Amino acid sequence: MTVSVYIPVALSVLVAAISWLMAARLSPTRGTVITVVGAAVLCAAGTTWALVLLALSLLGFTTLAVEEATERGVVLVQPVPGVVGVLAAVALTYGVVRVVRVARARWATRRELRKLCLSCAPGELAVVPVAEPHAFAVPGRPGRVLVTQGLLALLDGKERRVVLAHERAHLAGRHHGLRATVEVCAAINPMLVPVREAVAFLVERSADEHAATVSGSREVTARALAKAALAEASGPRHAALGFIACAVSARVAALHAAPPRPDRLLPGGFLLLGAGATVAAVQATLAFYRLVHWLWLG
Repeated sequence: MTVSVYIPVALSVLVAAISWLMAARLSPTRGTVITVVGAAVLCAAGTTWALVLLALSLLGFTTLAVEEATERGVVLVQPVPGVVGVLAAVALTYGVVRVVRVARARWATRRELRKLCLSCAPGELAVVPVAEPHAFAVPGRPGRVLVTQGLLALLDGKERRVVLAHERAHLAGRHHGLRATVEVCAAINPMLVPVREAVAFLVERSADEHAATVSGSREVTARALAKAALAEASGPRHAALGFIACAVSARVAALHAAPPRPDRLLPGGFLLLGAGATVAAVQATLAFYRLVHWLWLG
């Protein structure tokens, strides 16, 4: 089959390699996050379809078409080695299993948090009598902010407002949906795991910047984050979007620095890489169509 069927894999590696560079350099705006998620979706779609085409070669008719064309002196494309087709089928199956696991884990986490919210008084803020310091944004209609009494006791009034603003930013920005999308992409294509982690960092940075704007102090925001992280250091980790979700030291350092300036050039180039994976998959599909057309119509 044409070499374009392998290009989505190569571009996925490239996208993964530069994703953290983007996360560290770019302003964590909603547009930036959507751009990175969009590139992951395009890479995952292109890679998945390329694997489907390679797995279909196991049916044998593509090899038959190539051999028949060669006998007639017509060069179409190179046949897919059998081992490549088998590996593609295994990768597709593994991807489906991973997607199911991600969906089940996310559903279980959301159900657990919603259950905790139902045990609290109605309203946006749900305070649970737990000693460990945690805060979560719980999506739904309406979305709620779940905070433990342990975290409220740890922070002063200004720092509490930081936490609430942070979690409200997650709800308003629909970060749960963006995180879920890129997690599915990484489940389908494990090479995109670095992109998943970059998006997790970007949405937390976005919420941090919003909290700093609302509170009027980047120092207070950094202090609240550091205090909560130190208190939670020995506690369990959760999969939900929370105040102490990931890369705390890097986020605190970013809050002590000047806000990053928006950059449109780098996100645009990153999105083009993802689009390239989809275009390559389309080209491979056309080559596959030509094989089928040759086999049936000659």
